[in-house]
Amino acid sequence: MENAPERSKKRRSWPWLLLLLLLLLLLLGLWRLRCSSSLAPPSTSQQANPSKTSKPTKRPCLSPTPEVCDGKDNDCDGQMDEGFQLACQPCEKKVTPQSKHCIQAQVIGGSWFAGKARNLTLGNDHGITLPLQPKRNLYIYIANSREGTISKLRIQDGVEVGRFYVGDNPSRTAVDSDGNAWVAMRGRTSDKGRGKQLENVVKIDGSCTPTIRPPQATRECILLDIPNVGNLLRGIAVDATGEVWVGSFAASEVLHLDGRTGEIRRRISLPDNAGPYGLAVDEKGFVWVASRRGKAAVLRIDPLTYQVDRKVMLSQIRNNWPYGIASDGKGSLWFGSNGPMILQLDGATGTLKRSIVVGGQTRGVAVDHRGWLWVADSRKNKVHKVSLTRGETVGSYEVGRSPVGVAVDHDGAIWAVNLMSHDATKLSVQGQTLGTYPVGKYPYTYSDMTGSAYHVFRTLRGVFRGRYTTGWKGARWRSLSWKGSLAPNAGLRIRARAADDKKLLNKQPWTLLKFNKQQAVLPLRGAMIELEVEMHTSQRNRLSFLDALTLVLHPKPSTR
Repeated sequence: MENAPERSKKRRSWPWLLLLLLLLLLLLGLWRLRCSSSLAPPSTSQQANPSKTSKPTKRPCLSPTPEVCDGKDNDCDGQMDEGFQLACQPCEKKVTPQSKHCIQAQVIGGSWFAGKARNLTLGNDHGITLPLQPKRNLYIYIANSREGTISKLRIQDGVEVGRFYVGDNPSRTAVDSDGNAWVAMRGRTSDKGRGKQLENVVKIDGSCTPTIRPPQATRECILLDIPNVGNLLRGIAVDATGEVWVGSFAASEVLHLDGRTGEIRRRISLPDNAGPYGLAVDEKGFVWVASRRGKAAVLRIDPLTYQVDRKVMLSQIRNNWPYGIASDGKGSLWFGSNGPMILQLDGATGTLKRSIVVGGQTRGVAVDHRGWLWVADSRKNKVHKVSLTRGETVGSYEVGRSPVGVAVDHDGAIWAVNLMSHDATKLSVQGQTLGTYPVGKYPYTYSDMTGSAYHVFRTLRGVFRGRYTTGWKGARWRSLSWKGSLAPNAGLRIRARAADDKKLLNKQPWTLLKFNKQQAVLPLRGAMIELEVEMHTSQRNRLSFLDALTLVLHPKPSTR
């Protein structure tokens, strides 16, 4: 039998055991409650306002539908808006209470490259930009045809700082806004097209001074030497964006070259057996061609479409073949005739405005910023000064023997390239001879050899055009807004048209948008939209650009 003290000790331990058991049961209950709450779905308020650290669970794509531009993976292939060039996403809020869907579509970043531009730069920190006035170029580049070389002269004092081997029979030169020179070779093909050899185009670094001193020639400073460009290259021009245009006389075509790489972007066939002799680009970015073969005398190329039009037929200029050609930046083109006349052409209509007798054999022409046209007269060994407004000769000045080309430098001085005296004459705007400087054998340059053309243009105009699709047939376009910066006195004009396919789109009329500040109503319907943006400025030293266009559209609910 247990004694009394032991029974008393057991009775005192039972309360403690019971308390411990209750404590264990309480802890178990709390643990089960915590597990059940962690497995429960979040509340409505938690779904609407997730914490910054939470990661939403990706919902599986269960019902594939055709892909449309809406910021979603409609066809369940793991990609969003593939095949569309607009950047689309749902609108932050509905435009009208009745709308079930609202899409905000943007032309931004790479979307701009879906379109084409004339006289506007694509990319380079902004969507589209009007090029600035080129920096002052300190040199003139003269082709020495019989030597296969180019002479680089300093415009300040006429010192030849470099002479470069470039190719067979160089003739035309052009200078871009960075001061680099482009040279086209004539080769040995005859004017009638006999000969199949394709000639090269060379790009010379304008910032490079060779270690080999003239008159010795060198291959230093050559940035690009592009082979097999064309047959008998007799025209070259650089536009305001740095793109290069080359005329192949024998092949009756104009080539568009990438200004950075030299890659041939397009070969453009000319009608009427035209033979490009001189090229110029106007203030709107159109490329003008002076032809010395076939029926057409002057043609115009639109870089947006590569369409060739604005023909002036040979009979219209009394059978005088055009030679050099220049734009005055105010809507007119001027060209020599290889005879006593110079001719003025209206760039808007393509009609002849004036024929002016100035000398004996007019060849190269150039325009300065003071309102004068300068004409090289090979027969009379003179350069003529003509008023652009009155069309009158106000001065004639003696230069070297048989001047072929004439140019205006960035200081406003005039240069005549003298074929038979193997030199170049520099004149003041008053006609005073400032110097005569020797170059290589038989210099034969009459294009823009200084890069002054875009320097003298007071106003520059550019156009962008792009087509975009959404996949939403019958989509209702509501509004368009733009983001960018325009210089004082700059202008912006936007047109649009829409349809469900390309054929219908081509037939649609354009709608000119009316902006309230930077937003306009866009009352159009269709899965595709085409936009045309025109920009212009008279303040060439101030940047004007667009970064983005934002469009709001409502897809038809039935298409979902």
